[in-house]
Amino acid sequence: MTTRTEEIIYKMLTESTGVAMMDSGGDNNRHWQQNQLRTLEDFKKDDLVTVDRSYDYPEITLNIFPFLNECLEYNGNETRDLNAHLLECNRYNEADSVMSYFNNELFKDDYAQQLNSYNDDCLLSQTIQVIYSGDLYDNDLMAISIHNGADVRGGYTDFKLFNVDVDGLFNYSPYSWDHLLEEKEEA
Repeated sequence: MTTRTEEIIYKMLTESTGVAMMDSGGDNNRHWQQNQLRTLEDFKKDDLVTVDRSYDYPEITLNIFPFLNECLEYNGNETRDLNAHLLECNRYNEADSVMSYFNNELFKDDYAQQLNSYNDDCLLSQTIQVIYSGDLYDNDLMAISIHNGADVRGGYTDFKLFNVDVDGLFNYSPYSWDHLLEEKEEA
């Protein structure tokens, strides 16, 4: 059985974010182009963690679909309200507009903040942007966007709102997963 959250994450992963002349994606090397070759069932079969031992130091990758599916629950009502607000204000579904929505409509007492996993030591197979309000642990409603392009400076999906397991979502650093390398070496 497929959940609404799985459907939304799949749609985000296959959402075309365009082709820019200056990015390095070539004819078909952007995330969205590669992801469109896969079905939802293909993504559901992905292991959460992949360890590549072909390098001198093994690489751990957290596969984006199972990772997000474990810590997000799609909030359709809040996403619909966000999109209606953006349409009414004639604004695009991009970070500045979503932050403004958080500050002026959704969480007026808190200040919206943006986090891009590219700026962290991150094991995710694709970069994510997260917009949240106040302290991370004060509110579990967050806006998520996935990088689907070739160049991380652009090519992000529209934001969707999710209820988030905060500890799970921000558990993408190598320090949290290095124990897997030690376990395999001991076996």
